[in-house]
Amino acid sequence: MSPASTAIRTSTPWFSATKLANFRLIPRIETYLHVLEFAQTPLGKGALLAVFCQVLRNFVPDILSWVLIVVALILTTFLPGHRRVVLAIGAVIGTLKATLNFGAGFTLKPVVMDLAVMALGMMLFWCARRWPQSRFGRRPIVFLLSGFGLLILCASSVPAAGRIGVFLWSAIGAAVTYVWFIAYALTDKSAKPAQEATVELAALRPVWGSTATPFPKGAAYLRRIEARNAEQLAIAQLKGLKLLVWAILLALLVGLWNKFFHGYLQIPTSADALTMSVKGTPAAWHLRWESLILAFFESILSVSIMGHQFIAVCRMAGFNALRNTYRPLSSTTISEFFNRFYYYFKELLVDFFFYPAFLRYFKSNKRLRMIFATFAAAFFGNTFYHFTRDWAIIRDDGLLQAMKNYEASLFYCFVLAAALSISQLRERGPRPTGFLRGHLLPVTWVCLFYCVLNVFVTDERVYPFVEYVKYLASLFFIRL
Repeated sequence: MSPASTAIRTSTPWFSATKLANFRLIPRIETYLHVLEFAQTPLGKGALLAVFCQVLRNFVPDILSWVLIVVALILTTFLPGHRRVVLAIGAVIGTLKATLNFGAGFTLKPVVMDLAVMALGMMLFWCARRWPQSRFGRRPIVFLLSGFGLLILCASSVPAAGRIGVFLWSAIGAAVTYVWFIAYALTDKSAKPAQEATVELAALRPVWGSTATPFPKGAAYLRRIEARNAEQLAIAQLKGLKLLVWAILLALLVGLWNKFFHGYLQIPTSADALTMSVKGTPAAWHLRWESLILAFFESILSVSIMGHQFIAVCRMAGFNALRNTYRPLSSTTISEFFNRFYYYFKELLVDFFFYPAFLRYFKSNKRLRMIFATFAAAFFGNTFYHFTRDWAIIRDDGLLQAMKNYEASLFYCFVLAAALSISQLRERGPRPTGFLRGHLLPVTWVCLFYCVLNVFVTDERVYPFVEYVKYLASLFFIRL
């Protein structure tokens, strides 16, 4: 065989999934030697901070919150040896700022409650380290989550407007903000309280912000990804600036997206289309599908913007954290999409539900072990997280009615867990090498699955479960 024929057979097609995946709208400036060297100088650090903080202002409308982040980033950049102390102090100041009401109804109650929960988290962390062989030390997460669930049950059994009810629901409102941060602290087996208390405290309420899901994964993870020298800090900060620019570009895209699809084309949102169906005035069939497809992409955009903002500030503070959302539309399996779409929530489910179940039960049966652990995370853990997160619905509607309103989300979690189990256990042959069969078709089927399943994703939880089923059936010309 001639060298020429060999070259022809092994040449890469002009359009391939690899080339598409390697395309970068924003260049990898952290790999440019001159840029990296400049970012390590005082002038470079100042310029990088100035640009970053100015761009960040678009995402943080509250001036006090923005100033707190800016001050923290300046100190962690120019005083890296005191990074953990700065972030720990920032966590306390952030708590005070978030809970103090400087209006006419000034009150210290939210502050006291939040600080009490943070103090409780630090105390539980110390107890787990002090008595590792006790029942609590061996199973701290079980005790924490069981206690949190019991607190909700107790609050549901008393009048919400009474003095005891107000106190309990206030405690729940504060606890739901910190419970998963405390959970990560309790699993931090390698920490030394006398030396690492600052990073544990900083991780309870990170300066860069977070949802109820920790961004990123707690103190142990922060210690692993912390910049150890000037070069690592420069790399992390350059990557942080890139990520924030990505967030800006995506935010601009969302604005144009909404104006074109929901403004100019008058396509209803997925929630509006469902409401129209429930009221007996359904939108046209094609509009229902269009609203559902748009909602799928909009969820990716919103989660991406949120996660990019948090992780960008985290990187600027000196921690080279992984992105929360990373190319989910390139996923060829259901489990891969679940990992790429909302990484830190997936990690929460894996760390606190999947691994404990996987390492403890059905060790002799590999398939059953995987299925059980997957359902423990994607079904039970997913349900527990969202049901307790929306504690205000339980308080306002009562526990039983809240559980009834959760039927659609419960069905979503069950189907997701079943699909993830199948995706993980499927025996796959050699992956097709062509772009169409090897990439495009698998990606299309994965996106279609999540798109249809999103019919059951709702925050309102005001419609009976049968209405969601009817709406799903109507998409396929089935009238129930």
